[in-house]
Amino acid sequence: MIDYHLHTSRCCHAIGLPQEYLAEAEKKELAEIGFSDHFPLEMLEYKPKSQVTMQSKELAHYIEDIRQLQRSSNNIPVKLGIEVDYLPGTERLLSAVIEKYEFDYLIGSIHFMDDWDFTHPVYADSYKERDIDQLYEKYFILVKDLCSSGLFDIIGHIDVIKKFGYRPSGNLNHLWQKVARLLKDKDMCLELNTAGRDAPVSSFYPDRKLLEICFLEGVPVTLGSDAHAPDQVGRHFHEALEVLKSIGYNELAVFEQRKRKFKTI
Repeated sequence: MIDYHLHTSRCCHAIGLPQEYLAEAEKKELAEIGFSDHFPLEMLEYKPKSQVTMQSKELAHYIEDIRQLQRSSNNIPVKLGIEVDYLPGTERLLSAVIEKYEFDYLIGSIHFMDDWDFTHPVYADSYKERDIDQLYEKYFILVKDLCSSGLFDIIGHIDVIKKFGYRPSGNLNHLWQKVARLLKDKDMCLELNTAGRDAPVSSFYPDRKLLEICFLEGVPVTLGSDAHAPDQVGRHFHEALEVLKSIGYNELAVFEQRKRKFKTI
C-alpha cells in the first residue's frame, strides 16, 4: 500500500514531525509514502481568512525536511509532493513558480470558492445559506477548470464539497461523466482519499459511483490518507483497497519526478 497525501505541522493545522509519519508508515508496513503539504497561498497572491498553508519562507525548509527523510529512510521510499490550491486566474503564476522546484508529483485541490474556505469547520455554517444544487454545479465547474489547466498530476479529494454532509437533491452522474472523461483526456490521476470517512459525511472522497465511472473511462487511481497527524497515516486503507478491487482496479499510480508508474494492489 502507498500513502501519497501526508501533511506536516508547517501548514498550521497538522501536528507531528515527518519522521513520526514515516515511523507510522513503517509500523503499518506501507510500501511507499509521499508528503504533499499545502503550497503557500501567498505565492499565489492570495490571503485566506485563516492560515491554512505554510508560508513562502517555509517552502525551502519543507523541501529540505523531506529530502533529509528520503536520505535517512532505509525501508520505505519517500516521495516529495505538494498540494496546491486551484485558484482561477492564477494558472500562469503557478506554472512559473512551480517549475522552479523538483517535486515528484503535484496534487491539485479545491478548498476555496471565491473567499469562502468551504472545507474549514469554522466556516461550515455558510452551507445553510446556499442553494446546494447550485453550489455543486459551481464546484464541479472549478473541478473541470482544474483538470483543464494541465498543471497537476493528481486531483485531490475530488468531491470534498460533500465534507459536511450537504448533498444535492439529484444524482451527479452527468457531472461525474464529464469530469472522468476530462481526467482521462488530460492524463490525470484520481486520488481515493480516505479522510472523508472521519469527516461529518463519513464517506471516502470520491463516492463509489464516481470511482466506477473513472474506472470505466480508464482513469488511474492513487491512494492518500490526507493525514494531519501521524496516527492517521494509512487510515481506512484496507477498506479502501477492497473498494478499489471490487470495482476492478488492480494497481495504484506512483510518481517520481512527475513521471507515473504503477504498483500492483
